Amino acid sequence: MADTGTASTSSEHDGSFTAKTYKRRWWILFVFSFTSCVQSAVYNTWPPVADALKIGFGWSDSFSAVMLLMYCTAGIIGTFPVMYSIDNIGVRHGMVLSTAVSVLCSALWLVGLPLRQTWLLALGSFLNGLGSTVTSSLPTVISTSWFSVSERTTATSIASMGYLGAAVAFFAGPYISGANVTASEVINKDTLPTEFVDQLQNGVLNILYFMTALTVVGFWFTIIYFPSQPPQCPSKAQTHPRESFWPGMKHLLSNGHFWKLTLAFNLPNGIFNSWIPFCSVSFRSLGVDEVTSGWIGFSALLISSLLSIPISWIADRFKRKLKLFLQLANGLALALYLILALIQRGCISISDHQLSIAVLYILSIGAATCINGFIPIYYELASECAFPVDESLACALLSTLNNVFGVVFFLLLLIPALALDSEWMMWTCVGACALAVPLLFFMKENYYRLDVDTACTQTDEEYRAVAS
Repeated sequence: MADTGTASTSSEHDGSFTAKTYKRRWWILFVFSFTSCVQSAVYNTWPPVADALKIGFGWSDSFSAVMLLMYCTAGIIGTFPVMYSIDNIGVRHGMVLSTAVSVLCSALWLVGLPLRQTWLLALGSFLNGLGSTVTSSLPTVISTSWFSVSERTTATSIASMGYLGAAVAFFAGPYISGANVTASEVINKDTLPTEFVDQLQNGVLNILYFMTALTVVGFWFTIIYFPSQPPQCPSKAQTHPRESFWPGMKHLLSNGHFWKLTLAFNLPNGIFNSWIPFCSVSFRSLGVDEVTSGWIGFSALLISSLLSIPISWIADRFKRKLKLFLQLANGLALALYLILALIQRGCISISDHQLSIAVLYILSIGAATCINGFIPIYYELASECAFPVDESLACALLSTLNNVFGVVFFLLLLIPALALDSEWMMWTCVGACALAVPLLFFMKENYYRLDVDTACTQTDEEYRAVAS
C-alpha cells in the first residue's frame, strides 16, 4: 500500500512535532477487528447449539461450559507471557501467531468432532484462547499507534468489536447446522428418529467448516499486510517513552484507581459475556426455543457492538467525562438486569408469549449495549490512568481479570445443581452491576496521556505521584 497520508503540525515546548495519519490505518483496523471477531465467533461456537449437542452427541450443557472454560484458562495463563513476547517481537509477528493458532484450533475441531474426541476439542478451545490474548490486549495499541487524538476512542471501539463475532456464532449455529431444536425435543430426545439425529451431527460439522474458513481468511489478511507501527506517529502521546514490561507491571499493581476501574469493568462485563452464550439455557425455563434464544443473543451482541461506534464518537467529544459515561451505563444495566431476573423469577408475569419474547429482546439488547457498548471507553480510561505504562499491558490486565470471572462462572456451571437451575445466572449479573457502582464512584479519573497530547508537561514521576 502507498505511504500516502494526511499530516498536521503542532508545537511543543522543546520543538516542533508533526503528527501524521495514513490511509492504510483503516486496513490495519479492519484486519485487527476482523481477527478479533473471528476468534470471538470460534469462542461462541458451542453454546448456541447446546441442545443440538445433547441430542446429536449426548453431551450435556457442561460440555459447552468446559469449552469456554478452556478458552478463559488459556487467557489467564497466556496473556502476560504473550504480551512479554510481543514486547520483543513486535505487533505484526504477534498477530501472525495469533491467527495461525486460531487456524490450528479449527483444524483440531474438524478432526476431533467426527472421532468424538472431546480432548481434541478442548485443546482447540485452549489454543483459540491463547490466540485471543493478542487481540484482547491490543485495541488501544492499534488506536494510539495509527489514529489521531480526535479519532482514538472511535478507533478503539472498532478494534474491540470482537463480540460482533460472538453474535455471528449465534446466527451461524442454528442456521448453518439447521438445528432448530425445541425444548420438547430435548426432553424427548431418546424417541427422536435417527435421520433427525444424523442431520444434527452433520449440521454441527458444517458449523466447524464455516469457522475454519473464517480463521484461514483472517490468517491471510494478516500475512498480506499488517506492520507493527506506522512510519510516523499520529500523536504526541505515541512518541512519549513507555515503561518496559516489569516496571510497568509494578506500577499497575500499585495503582489503586486503575484497579477500581478494572474491577468495575470486569464484574459486569466478565459475568455478562459468560452468561450470554448460555442465554438459550437461561431462557429455556421461560419456554423460549433455541433458535429464538439465538436470535436474542445475536441481536444483543450485534446491536451493542455497532452502537459502541456512535457511543465512542460522542465520547471523543467529551474526553474528560469518560467516568460519567460509565456510571450512567452501569446504572442502566443494573436496572435492566433486575427486571430480567424478576421476569425469570416469576415476580413479573407476562401472559402473552409473543409480548414476553419482545420484552426479552428489548431488555437483553439494552443490557448488552450498556455493557459491551462502553468497552472502548473502559479501555481508553484504563490507558489514561495507567500512562506511561504501555497500553497493551493495561489492556492485558483488563482481559486477564475478565477471563478469571469467566472461569469462575463456567466452574459454577459444572456443579450439577446449578446446571439444572439457571436462575442464579441472572442474579449474578445483577450483583455484578451493583458491586460496580461504588467502585466507579470512588475511582479517580486521570487523563495523563491526553495531557501529553494537549501539550501538558508533567513528568513520569509526577504521573505516579498523582496515581498513587
